[in-house]
Amino acid sequence: MTGGGSAGHVVPALAVAAEFRRRGHADLVFFGRSNSIEERLALQAGLRFVPLPAAGLRRYRSWRNLTLPFVVLWGIVAAVLAVRRERIDVLFCKGAYVSVPVAIGAWVNRVPFAIHESDESLGLANRILSRFATKVLTTSEATKVNSSRIKPVVTGLPVRDDLETADPERFRAKYELAPGGRVLMVFCGSSGSVRINDAVRARLDELLKEFQVVHVCGPNNLDANLKLPGYFQFEYLNEDMADALWLADVVIGRSGATTLAELDALGKPAVLVPLPLSVSRGDQIVNAELFARSHDCVILADDEHLAAGLAEACVRLIPAADAASRGVAEGRDVHRAAHAVAQEVAGMAKSRHRRRRG
Repeated sequence: MTGGGSAGHVVPALAVAAEFRRRGHADLVFFGRSNSIEERLALQAGLRFVPLPAAGLRRYRSWRNLTLPFVVLWGIVAAVLAVRRERIDVLFCKGAYVSVPVAIGAWVNRVPFAIHESDESLGLANRILSRFATKVLTTSEATKVNSSRIKPVVTGLPVRDDLETADPERFRAKYELAPGGRVLMVFCGSSGSVRINDAVRARLDELLKEFQVVHVCGPNNLDANLKLPGYFQFEYLNEDMADALWLADVVIGRSGATTLAELDALGKPAVLVPLPLSVSRGDQIVNAELFARSHDCVILADDEHLAAGLAEACVRLIPAADAASRGVAEGRDVHRAAHAVAQEVAGMAKSRHRRRRG
């Protein structure tokens, strides 16, 4: 499997890996960039990791875009050799630019591969790969796939495998949060957000009147001088993330599809701050608007006025938080989407073995 760049791409892939392990398939390999979030999370999950060169298009002026064609070509050559060396039977691609050379390497070696799209429209990598993918898997029927060659299969979006078994009180005890009282959790993807971090810290006095604040602020974003009772800072949460999500009453976060799937599974009210159009294709804005139609949430723009409305938005969600039950929402099977994806991918591998025998 492959996918990377952010936890939103890696976590669903690892959920599918966990499903394959439940089925007795232990020979799994993850392709990704060296010294990346996908390498760190894949190794923590006990997967064998194969590093490959990869680079993505920056949506702003950067000299690195000039080197992009050379890195991509280098990555494709390395991927062709790696897929052949690892004797891959089937490949699952969870998106982002790192998946492009790996999928091309699979295609050159006549290895079937499936892509999975989380959002309402295909990202750039998946738009490229959909032209020759064996299967296109989507989160919902609303996902737009412009292809007459292949019919998309709706599987849902796999969420982190440990949601079902998380223990909120374990997190409370480990980090010495006060018993009782509401908890506000802030997390904005694997790299965090400077603007959201600043907005939260600017309104801490107001927020701490209503909540204990668990702030996952991203690498190198800790404020060592900010030590207040009830305020807990982390660069990143690994094995504790599911426990913290369960514990939270209200969440402040981005509106990536993976984040929204986790909020939906746990029934958490949220303040959503979508990535702006200046640094994205607008998918998070669409995601947030659709999510708001059926969930308790407040959408705030990622601009200079963010801090002004942040505390009020969190307080506005307290009634919904008090009414919500902790843990996985009733009737939700957190493994359903991972099971559906694994079923489709495993079927591709079986078809390939039948063709070999034939």
